[in-house]
Amino acid sequence: MMAVQQSATSDFLVSLGQTLSKPRAIVVFSAHFDEAHDIVITSGDAPQTIHDFYNFPKPLYEIQYPAPGDPKLANTISEYFYKAGIKAVQSAKQGWDHGVWIPLRLMYPAANIPIVQVSINTRLGTKAMYKYGQLLAPLRSDNVLIIGSGGISHNLREIFKSPATPNRVQMVNEFTHWVEQKLITQNTQALLNYLNEAPNALFNHPTAEHFLPLFAALGSGDGQVEKIHKDIEMDILALDAYKFY
Repeated sequence: MMAVQQSATSDFLVSLGQTLSKPRAIVVFSAHFDEAHDIVITSGDAPQTIHDFYNFPKPLYEIQYPAPGDPKLANTISEYFYKAGIKAVQSAKQGWDHGVWIPLRLMYPAANIPIVQVSINTRLGTKAMYKYGQLLAPLRSDNVLIIGSGGISHNLREIFKSPATPNRVQMVNEFTHWVEQKLITQNTQALLNYLNEAPNALFNHPTAEHFLPLFAALGSGDGQVEKIHKDIEMDILALDAYKFY
């Protein structure tokens, strides 16, 4: 809903787009592009805007984000994976899911920065996503912004649960605090093993797709991490943001 409603996070994203140096291109790992087999890389010149959600207000379905693709960058990314012995395929038909266009429309409303999406894979887990980020890290020196688009906590079922789980707010706070501390102290191994080490891991992420983009972004950095935004909506949906140097 932040696409059509002002919130602390929508204001943050607008401000972020105004303060970051303008990238020449953007690579996005989105929670909503989860592929079971091959890595899929968008390679179209003008991918369509996908409205991949249901039962929301009509204005959301009318929004278009006509940012261009970047076939040349897609090919470069494919080569990075190929050289690492990882199969990747390019898709000229895949469009921008809402994990891409909702934040980027706020950050860069002119829609004039080329985008490439790289799929995640919840079956492979954290270490694979971290490696994906490491493989793409050289792109940063070419002024390519790498984004992990998901959520620090994402338990939609709990939003509609009645009665609510006791102490659910505390459970989210404990998890998000743990994530923050491990990121800031650069304890990557603990993060990679979050399912066994983090408090309330499965409550905060009953499924992993909204957490895995974090690991791709983390892998693309050089180690230093800064927390740049904190927000919780509906008591338990944490929308914190981190910057990786």
